[in-house]
Amino acid sequence: MVLMIIISSPGINHVFGNSVISVIPVGSFPQALVFNPSNNNIYVANRDSGTVSVIETNNNTVIKNVTVGSFPEQLLFNPDNKNIYVANVISNSISVIDSNINEVTNDIEVGIDPVDLEFNPSNNYIYVANEGSNTVSVIDTGNNNTLIKEIGVGGSPISLKYNPSNNGLYVANRDSGTVSAIDTRDNTVANNVQVENEPTTIEFNPANNDIYVANRGSRSVSVIDGSNNTLLDTVVVGTEPVAMLFNPSNTDVYVGNVVSNSISILNSENNTLASTTDVNSLPLALELNPSNKAVYVAGTLTGTDGLVSVIK
Repeated sequence: MVLMIIISSPGINHVFGNSVISVIPVGSFPQALVFNPSNNNIYVANRDSGTVSVIETNNNTVIKNVTVGSFPEQLLFNPDNKNIYVANVISNSISVIDSNINEVTNDIEVGIDPVDLEFNPSNNYIYVANEGSNTVSVIDTGNNNTLIKEIGVGGSPISLKYNPSNNGLYVANRDSGTVSAIDTRDNTVANNVQVENEPTTIEFNPANNDIYVANRGSRSVSVIDGSNNTLLDTVVVGTEPVAMLFNPSNTDVYVGNVVSNSISILNSENNTLASTTDVNSLPLALELNPSNKAVYVAGTLTGTDGLVSVIK
């Protein structure tokens, strides 16, 4: 069944527009989204289905479901080889999808419970946060996707974000309440920044070189100065923030709050809460399609269904 949901909220007009133009059924418990600029498709990791749905954004329909490993938790687009990398938590592996044919061409064994992925364009390495082994795996994509190193970080690393201005990789360690800053030039931990309870998601703002950290256990977002890795601000948001998105067109940061069923919008010019709007389902992941200016929100109403709302 396809649902059409209309949202009217003056407080969100400057960010999303004022309506959901489409809701697309996908697999069970969609956990992550990634946009592929080479084909304008959106890829959706369906955690409980063990699949990745491929959405053609020209008409917002699912054109294929790709079977991957068990519990696909996160996705990454590699602009160098146009592949989609899928972190499979229970399989302890990374599936590699060739986006030309939308089929799995490789599986890479990594640490225990891989939950997030990040790409470093300066060395073409992919970094994997392994929640169960408290490590970050380093994959050399230019050398047949070879695993070359494991980096020890804090307790339960759960999210990664690369900062091109300092070649730093930032790691949210949920159980430690810290963010590890890895120097990717030698792949060693250079610094650890204390934030609040259960840092769950990290986003980078190139407009001000700040790092944003959603603290699920504290209803807050910590702001770290990327130039010196010090804590700048803490912004109160909704209950259990787990998803974030930076919009380069207006430099706002959007935060998905799963218990509040809401999106908080942060003004990054002064790091304040600009507005909050309710959504119809748990906002588990957010992705922007720059070609059509639409925001895709992955969520679930019952925990077993899966919906992607298209907001424009």
